[in-house]
Parts: sequence; structure tokens; C-alpha cells
Amino acid sequence: MHELIDLAKFDLVVRIVGLAGLPMGALVGALVGQLRGEMRWHVSRGAAIGLLGPIAYGLWRYYRWTVRLEPTTGYVGLHKFSTLLMNVAVFAVVGIILGWVYGRILHRRDESADKC
Repeated sequence: MHELIDLAKFDLVVRIVGLAGLPMGALVGALVGQLRGEMRWHVSRGAAIGLLGPIAYGLWRYYRWTVRLEPTTGYVGLHKFSTLLMNVAVFAVVGIILGWVYGRILHRRDESADKC
């Protein structure tokens, strides 16, 4: 019996979704901006949300590299506690930074509307 999806197929899906995220976000932002009459705001917001695709793809590649198996050297990253701690730290820091940046980007218009 074999898996329904193997690592190569999942890698391909993550790559496609990751690389298509930015143009798709900008396109959806442009469509919404056209409907609401605020093109610049919605395109930049859509592009910012679309950037999550390449970021997720980069984090996936980082994770694959840290848990790799190298038969020639005997390195198995998945079995090391230090690898787990490093992955938790990297993903937590990236999450905190993205949360702060996206909170400032996506709510900027709300703050400027309050000042008027």
C-alpha cells in the first residue's frame, strides 16, 4: 500500500501555491479595489496578504532542510531535540514579526480614518 500523497507531490503543491500567492493576492486586491473605488489600498493589501505564500514556501524549505536525512554523513535532523527547539524559535519569531507587520499594514487605513 502506498501514500495518497507523497513528499514530492506536496512539495510541488506548496511551491505552486507559494509562488502564485503574490500575483493572486494583487489580482484579487485589484478586483476588490475596482469594485470599491479604492484601487491603491486594496492592491497593496492584497499583495501584502499574497506575500504570505512565498513566506510559507520559504519556511517550508527551511523546515525540510532542518529535518533532512543524509545517509552519507548519518545526519538525521528530525531526531534531534535541538532541531525541534530551533524550529519552534524560528517559526515563533517569524509569526510574531509577521503579526506585528501585518497588523500595522492592514489596519493603517483604519487609524488614518480615525484621525479625520
